[in-house]
Amino acid sequence: MFVKHHDMRGFLLVDKGKGLTSFDVVFKIRKWGGATQLLRVGHAGTLDPLATGLLIVAVGEATKVLEYLIGFDKEYEVKAHFGAVSDTFDAEGKITYLDVKQVEKFKMTKKSFEQLILPKFLGVIDQVPPKFSALKIKGRRAMDMARDGEKFEMKSRKVNIYDLIIKKFEWPEVVLRVKCGSGTYIRSLVHDIGQVVGCGAYVKELRRMSIDGFDLSDAMVVDKDFSFVNKNIEQYLIPIEKMFEHWPKIELSDGEYRGLKDGGSILYKKSDHGAIYLAYYKGKIVGLIEKSVQFPGYINFRKQIFD
Repeated sequence: MFVKHHDMRGFLLVDKGKGLTSFDVVFKIRKWGGATQLLRVGHAGTLDPLATGLLIVAVGEATKVLEYLIGFDKEYEVKAHFGAVSDTFDAEGKITYLDVKQVEKFKMTKKSFEQLILPKFLGVIDQVPPKFSALKIKGRRAMDMARDGEKFEMKSRKVNIYDLIIKKFEWPEVVLRVKCGSGTYIRSLVHDIGQVVGCGAYVKELRRMSIDGFDLSDAMVVDKDFSFVNKNIEQYLIPIEKMFEHWPKIELSDGEYRGLKDGGSILYKKSDHGAIYLAYYKGKIVGLIEKSVQFPGYINFRKQIFD
């Protein structure tokens, strides 16, 4: 089966298996279905090889609006192991365990953990990202610098934790459901909780459950065998319109579309200041529109998707 590339546009909800990088998934999808040339593919929100769960993948023209998905809220389920620390903050790193007696010394009940510890991590908090991360410092990935033994500091930043719910409590392991804003590192969250408890903690298992209302239950499973590559991509693609259906919309007339198409601005007083709209022309999405900074009362394309 050969893929018609000009028809390939939309999003895929992928349930990434353990041991795969996000790039592994993207690379395989680029070659989906025996295509004669590589598909244009990207993803929103990297998942570490240890982590499983929801990964949103954009195909074709949908990659042009991928950046707007990165800021979506996310929900995770994480198994935290207390009484040990990891240099990567997860089970992939070098783990140092406390003595059994020390772990018992810091043992908590579910009630005390829920009432005394978790409230400290709700709302807007300061968080230092892990050194073993893809964040760049002076053009280099932090993880590469850490592996090379270089000394450097990660800067603290604000993140938003909306909810922390205990799903299972079997000390020294606790399973938490975490709802958080974009940019939150669950590895750092678990590490910091371990520091407050006093005995350390690292991420043993991590699974992303949802992204801004898109749920893992609707995703297709992608494991190391990549058995999905022989499936028909059409049945899995989510249209761009569906992905952004909660965004405000503008239907353009012939004249308005011609005025915007080649980088121009048009008068449109109905648009709200600072708002981004989905632009439609003849019933089809053609791009994202925003209010012009230079010309008050005018709008222009922020991102043109289709000609």
